[in-house]
Amino acid sequence: MSASRLVSLSRKIIKPSSPTPLSHRIHKLSLMDQMGTHSYMAALLFYPKQNTTTSMPEPTKISRVLEKSLSKVLTSYYPFAGQVRDNSFVECNDIGADLSIVRIDCPMSSIFDHPRTYIDNLVLPFDPWFPSTDSLVAAKLCHFECGGVALGVCLSHKVSDGCSLGKFLRDWSMVARDSEAKLSPLFNGSSIFKPSNSSSFQVVADPPLYKNESKRFHFSASKLKSLKSLTDSTTQIRPTTVEAITAFLYRCVNTTPSLLIQAVDQRGTSNDALVPADLTGNAILPFVVSATNKEEMNWERVVSELRKGKEKIQDMLKYIESEEYLCSKVSDIARELNERTSNNDIPMYRFSSLRRFPSNDMNFGWGRPRQVDISTFPINMFISMDNQNGDGVEVIVSLEDGELSALERNDEFLQFASPCLGF
Repeated sequence: MSASRLVSLSRKIIKPSSPTPLSHRIHKLSLMDQMGTHSYMAALLFYPKQNTTTSMPEPTKISRVLEKSLSKVLTSYYPFAGQVRDNSFVECNDIGADLSIVRIDCPMSSIFDHPRTYIDNLVLPFDPWFPSTDSLVAAKLCHFECGGVALGVCLSHKVSDGCSLGKFLRDWSMVARDSEAKLSPLFNGSSIFKPSNSSSFQVVADPPLYKNESKRFHFSASKLKSLKSLTDSTTQIRPTTVEAITAFLYRCVNTTPSLLIQAVDQRGTSNDALVPADLTGNAILPFVVSATNKEEMNWERVVSELRKGKEKIQDMLKYIESEEYLCSKVSDIARELNERTSNNDIPMYRFSSLRRFPSNDMNFGWGRPRQVDISTFPINMFISMDNQNGDGVEVIVSLEDGELSALERNDEFLQFASPCLGF
């Protein structure tokens, strides 16, 4: 596999098309934002020329469309064009977003012969865990010699979770197609999850980082049905798709003692009156399931613990109007997570679902992306996403190389999951 030659064409700071009003210059971080790490969320969007239903524009036009639409969308997403201050607020000073444009002298399909970490380095503007900019948003447009394009986007975790990243990309593409599109991001997180001003407030510590590799696996709709039926036969709880996949993957990792860390999105139909679906920012809280021996990794216990952990998190929303109580409970969650993950000798496996990630809506005017990816994590991570063709779920797995290889050889795992090969 030969390395691809990358030629930098330009790098610009894209500012909002309209200045942010003085009344919006200070955006308070919410309690959930304050808990966020200093890493970036990162997505990679691939648009091969031959896959588009409309003709692919010339490279210079694509670049102009992205620049103009990014400037326009930042007017609505004005905190994303600012700077975080003291883990307390965003100064919405219109410093702008980074946009770099490069040419990659190879066909797009050839990069998928390389490890996913190579693709991340090629397409993303920087390492999401070691950012090289003060901008909260950075994007990189890659023109391939075949005429296809890829877009790598990094968005600070201080102002966004995966759900918000997806909505930002959806809205950016919407503005690219229609400059008069009406956007409705809600930046009222601090009025829902009121921020802490206490010096004793606990934030989640940054985890230790590893040199991981990642691969993508497909659970077809038929395999998911079989998996959930298997789970149903051994538990008295009817698991959700996410619960079934999480319990199954944790069982396949088969490491004890170990910790399972599950992220729960507070947005949703049942909570919509409290946490609106269009809330932009962080609305994620984690909980921990531990297993000290093989018996504690059985289906019934893991599914039951996942359900209880999620319900405990959701029950906290009953006290969302009690600022002091909610802050205390969130601080307790952070403290417990820090205490239980402080022993680096105990393996930790993090799980998160992006099943509502609007991949098929990210059409900038040259068709929907053939593939939308999330970058490799330098922590043990499992990210679930809906298959773009509607057939089940795909899971992006980030593990150390030896552990990832062991998973690929696991017969039980291969009964339900198949590797996503090529492009």
